[in-house]
Amino acid sequence: MKSRSKILVLDDDPNIVEVIVTRLESMDFNVHGFTDPSTALNALRHDSYCVLVTDQKMPEMDGMVVLREAKKIDPDVEVIILTAYGSIEGAVRAIKEGAYDYISKPFEPLELVTKIEKAMEKRELKQRVRFLEQEVGDSIEYRIYAESPAMKRTLAIARQVSDSDSTVLIQGESGTGKELIARMIHYESRRKRRKFVVMDCGATPPSLIESELFGYVRGAFTGAIKDKRGIIEEADMGTLFLDEIGNISPEMQTRLLRVLESGEFRRVGELKPKQVDIRVIAATNADLEAKVEDGSFRSDLYYRLKVISIKLPSLRERKEDIPGLVQIFLSEFSRKTGKKIIGIDKRAMNILFSHQWPGNVRELKNIIESAVVLCKGSTIGPDEILLSGIGEKKEENLNTLESQEKTLVIQALKKANWVQKDAAALLGISRRVINYKIKKYNIRPEKIN
Repeated sequence: MKSRSKILVLDDDPNIVEVIVTRLESMDFNVHGFTDPSTALNALRHDSYCVLVTDQKMPEMDGMVVLREAKKIDPDVEVIILTAYGSIEGAVRAIKEGAYDYISKPFEPLELVTKIEKAMEKRELKQRVRFLEQEVGDSIEYRIYAESPAMKRTLAIARQVSDSDSTVLIQGESGTGKELIARMIHYESRRKRRKFVVMDCGATPPSLIESELFGYVRGAFTGAIKDKRGIIEEADMGTLFLDEIGNISPEMQTRLLRVLESGEFRRVGELKPKQVDIRVIAATNADLEAKVEDGSFRSDLYYRLKVISIKLPSLRERKEDIPGLVQIFLSEFSRKTGKKIIGIDKRAMNILFSHQWPGNVRELKNIIESAVVLCKGSTIGPDEILLSGIGEKKEENLNTLESQEKTLVIQALKKANWVQKDAAALLGISRRVINYKIKKYNIRPEKIN
């Protein structure tokens, strides 16, 4: 870990810089030394450093100015001030300005090493807390429910492979929760204290994928006014999740394969390669084997990604999970809307079980959110589920269930002499639901024989 965590040392005395750099390198730290403050700050702008060790008194720029500028460039960098005076006033001032600590000259090298290691731990903890807050929070997106045998098998495989560094290919229809499984694998792995970085290859324009993945250097192309770290570099020591991997171009496939095989990559416009240590989890709803056969996806990349393959079942294949998922979503959206909804009645649940769920769990979540918003009581009924638009399709594409529903509505209307209130009573639904169904199926008396 030391060799991957960069330390920046700044002192106007080259002898002091040489002593500190030599000692830190002997202890396997990745350290860069500078005697000019402007050059050191420029290095901080172009690369990521964990700790900055800077002298307090320098002729060209005061150490406190360096501290403030460094924090503007990277708020997470931890700064240790070297001072020949060691006054308590100077130490308090430095810490109030955002320094991690200070150390008085002359100092024992091991004392500096100890402070650097503690500063690195503080930076890691601070970033870890922020990542967890951003990625997990209390969102419903990060809960997994499995009662069905199909989903239990999937989770068992995911947990089994979490501790390895092998690449994982997650396949499944849209809305099945591929990113959710990828996050679970990451947070149960040894990399859980590092970043989980997502690249949506399906939503990112092909012209931007290269710069987003690999980053670029200033002047690499029009508009590149400063260096930019790519997603691969951001994921260093952590997990890179490539969603909809089947959408990347052949050129990007070649470059990604090199990263997987050697850990090397180059920013756009840069000649010197960089090294990263990442675990890659990819996901797709496309048939990659078919893409390999037609030549649109490299076979060597496919097999490199598919070291471990996880197939996520569709919601149609795990209907035993619907009641549990519904309860999770009900709790979440009840809390968000401030409503006290205790459950869903049997008739509404039967509608959910009869639906084919082309949108899988994502569709179910959206249906329940809509039902909660529409619900006027404490229990979700069939009215709220039907009004949420479940199974809504154009008339020419009606499925069997919808065709039967349309027929029942027409029969009830005929029997009630086209009085909607009476027809609704015959069907056991409300007036607003039958009105919705009439509009949905475009039912008009003049069109009915």
